[in-house]
Amino acid sequence: MSRTGTTVERKISHYDVLQVPQNATLEEIRKSYQVLALQYHPDKRKCKLPEAHESDHFIRIDQAWKTLRDDRLRRIYDAELMQQTEEYFVNEILTDADFERDEEGNFCFHTCRCGGYYILPEETPVHEPIYVSCDECSLVVQVNLGRMH
Repeated sequence: MSRTGTTVERKISHYDVLQVPQNATLEEIRKSYQVLALQYHPDKRKCKLPEAHESDHFIRIDQAWKTLRDDRLRRIYDAELMQQTEEYFVNEILTDADFERDEEGNFCFHTCRCGGYYILPEETPVHEPIYVSCDECSLVVQVNLGRMH
């Protein structure tokens, strides 16, 4: 599966604050948190930053850890992050050749692994990828159109 989309407004995420990838394990997140907490804790700093920056950064590190360590809060946060970035989790990349016409020739479809269907919209931009959702589940495919329609 791949991700695609555009970022609307790039904010620093909890993952950025803790310097870990979004697919990091809890153990990786914990280790990064411990290193950063020691590095930025106001009582542990060797070289002094301006106090406002110092405490703000430590607070962000602590908040990121409190969110990402809790499985439920992390799932909620990830869903909110995905909505902000308008990303699609693309299950498969298809071409127009992967789609069949129905018996009456009214529409083109491709069968999803759940048994539902990806149905191409009637009017589609040629030579631009489109994203089609399954009519039964939450999977999305990217369709690279060439000559169909």
